[in-house]
Amino acid sequence: MDQIKIDAIDAAIIDLLQQDGRTSAVDIASQVEGLTPRMARYRMERLVREGVISITAVVHPKPLGYTVMADVLIEAEAGSIPDIVQHLAKLDSVSYASAATGDRDISIQVVARAVDELYEFVLNEVQGIPGVRRTQTYLLPFALKFTYNWKVPKVVYCQTDDEDQK
Repeated sequence: MDQIKIDAIDAAIIDLLQQDGRTSAVDIASQVEGLTPRMARYRMERLVREGVISITAVVHPKPLGYTVMADVLIEAEAGSIPDIVQHLAKLDSVSYASAATGDRDISIQVVARAVDELYEFVLNEVQGIPGVRRTQTYLLPFALKFTYNWKVPKVVYCQTDDEDQK
């Protein structure tokens, strides 16, 4: 897949949509110098079409009573890693699932209403999956940044054509 190129205007649109995904093209155009509503709408659609962004509702677990968050690192049998990750990704309590490198093979993030619920989930759901050898759970007392808060680094859209050739 070719790398998608964005410019400072695209980055500004992304930043505004991260603040409020319901921001209209008219509002975006009024906040980005030299941008018309039509061009803002076109750029927003292009960013979605090219997979740079998706506009969706983000659910915050704490107001719904899911006040416990944990990272669970999993050691698994080598041949079973992809199947385990796919299985874990389908579970409602798992907010993030990925294969990993290092001491553990899989990394997941889990939300729960209480520590005992988290314990039961790891014990029964995660450790009960065939191929899972060992788990290590880390409680996360607070989180300051989530992936949906990730900002596009300026280097992505500030490169000149000469730098792209290197």
